[in-house]
Amino acid sequence: MKKTFLKKMISAGIIAATMCTMAPLGVSALEKEVSSNWKQSSDSTWSYCIGNTPVKGWKNISNIWYYFDNNGKMKTGWINDAGKWYYADNTGAMQTGILKISGNVYCLNKSGVMQTGSVKIGNKNYQFSINGQILGSELPKVDKGFDSNNNLIKPNEDSNKTESTSNSGSTNKPTPTETDKGSSTNSNSTVNNSTSNNVSSGGNSVTVSGLPQLSEKYSVTVQSNAESKILELMNAKRTEAGLKPLSIDYTLQSVARYKSNHMIQNGYFNHVNPDGTKWTNWLNTIGYKYNSTAENIAYNTTDPVELFNQWWNSQGHRENMMNPSYTKVGIGVLLGNGKYMGTQTFAG
Repeated sequence: MKKTFLKKMISAGIIAATMCTMAPLGVSALEKEVSSNWKQSSDSTWSYCIGNTPVKGWKNISNIWYYFDNNGKMKTGWINDAGKWYYADNTGAMQTGILKISGNVYCLNKSGVMQTGSVKIGNKNYQFSINGQILGSELPKVDKGFDSNNNLIKPNEDSNKTESTSNSGSTNKPTPTETDKGSSTNSNSTVNNSTSNNVSSGGNSVTVSGLPQLSEKYSVTVQSNAESKILELMNAKRTEAGLKPLSIDYTLQSVARYKSNHMIQNGYFNHVNPDGTKWTNWLNTIGYKYNSTAENIAYNTTDPVELFNQWWNSQGHRENMMNPSYTKVGIGVLLGNGKYMGTQTFAG
């Protein structure tokens, strides 16, 4: 039967019950050419139906592989299937090759499976972490790049450029599937002209005088050894590049730990807090003096020191760490709710 193709718009990543009926066109994120088997439910998510039955699992459609969850919803971003990781762009198409996703480089084999350990690409071996991110400063040629919303990036664009808060917040918000992957990063920066300073002490406290006491839904432990190691690794890179090393500022460290704990207790991963504020609002609230500031965040489930490599292998985060205008830093690494959550707060 001849297929009729329609132009429809996708909004990905929303979980809801499957409805194998056509919904009115409306909210859009990307154009997609679909046949009559594609069905968009009222929540704008997509399913592929054979008759009235939505497909589940992997499906090859017009020589493109798609994955549908147990509710028949097409998945985008990172997909975990039987312990193996795959990646689909925001049209749902499974990807292969060397991909740069949210500033991090991954290798996906011909079957779409994310590779770890030693991988031979061309005539050279490269090392990839347990989270799939490449290790070291030498990178293979990237085939495609995607931003944190799974959009294909045009050549010479970079999805992890630091962003001024004079714009409407960070665009580096990770997708839920990216968060579920167990390893992600984000960065942001701003400039201000505060005039007063607040001095705080060190130790392993996760509270900040002047900021609200956080809930204790999850127990947390400060990873002070990892914080020190990350500072050591970062300053080694700065010294190698002829830059002055950063000094630990205990107020920034308190705020960095507070941010990591805030994300753990409130179940989110973003520079923008659930109430719409940012770390800059916190700095202003406690009266911290700075001319410019930036924040890096990252997490994983395996190794707190690996957070440094996640930041280093992402251009936006690396630029924050190597910015000569920053002279002070606070590093907050906490273990809680099954993950190592890390925050770097810079100031100059």
